[in-house]
Amino acid sequence: MTPSRFVLRTTLAFAAAVLALGPAAHAAPPPGEPAPEGPGGPGRGPGAGRLFISPAGEPFRDEDGRAAWFAGADTDHDGVLTLAEFRADAMRFFKRLDADADGLVGGQENQVYEKTIAPEITRMSFDAQGPGGGRPMRGGGEGGPPGGAKRSGKAVIGREGAARFSMLNEPQPVRGADLNLDYRVTADEWARTAAKRFTILDKDGDGQLTLATLPRAPDGPPGGKAPRDRADRSGPPPR
Repeated sequence: MTPSRFVLRTTLAFAAAVLALGPAAHAAPPPGEPAPEGPGGPGRGPGAGRLFISPAGEPFRDEDGRAAWFAGADTDHDGVLTLAEFRADAMRFFKRLDADADGLVGGQENQVYEKTIAPEITRMSFDAQGPGGGRPMRGGGEGGPPGGAKRSGKAVIGREGAARFSMLNEPQPVRGADLNLDYRVTADEWARTAAKRFTILDKDGDGQLTLATLPRAPDGPPGGKAPRDRADRSGPPPR
C-alpha cells in the first residue's frame, strides 16, 4: 500500500468514528455544567416549566411555579398566607439545605444549592435552553456584570441571579440570610430573614399575602406586573 493510500484510509476511518460518536458527544454536558434531568429538573431539560424562585430561594419549575409555591405554603388552603405559614415554608426548605442536620447551612451546602438545587441563579445570560442557560456568573453567584440578561427581546434590567426569577430582588437567597456575614446561616437567621421578606411582600401591612396581590417574577407567568428592581429592605425584621 502506498503512503498516500494509507493516509487516505486512516483519515476516512477517523471521520467515520467521529460521526458515530457525534450524538453521544452532543448529549454530554460541558465540564462543570449540571446535566439536564428532564421535565422540571435542575438542568431545565426538555419539557421543563418556567423557573420560579420562591422567597426562600426554592426553585419551582412548573408552568406556574409561583402558584405552585403559594399552594404548598398555604397549608390551611384558605387562599391567604400568614407570617406563620410563610416562615414555616421557609424553614421546610432550610431543612432541605441543611443536609447534615446540624442547624447550619455552611459553605459546602451553599455550593450544593448553587450547583445542584438552583444552578440557574449563577448564570448570567439566556440561551436556547431558556432562562439561566448561559455562562456561569463570576464569583459563584455573588456578583457578575449588572443586568443585561434578555429573554424574548426584553431585558430584566438591574436583576441578577435568583432575582431574575423571584418576586424579590435578591440575587442569592441563601447568602442573603447570612445576617452576621460569617459564611454560614443559622436556623434563627433563616427565620428572621423569612420574616423580613414577608414584610417586604406585605405591601399593605395587613399581615397576610394573597396570590392576587403578590408581584410577578420578571420571568414568571405572563400577565401582571413584575416587581420593582429595588426592593425596600429598610426597617428591622419582625420577630
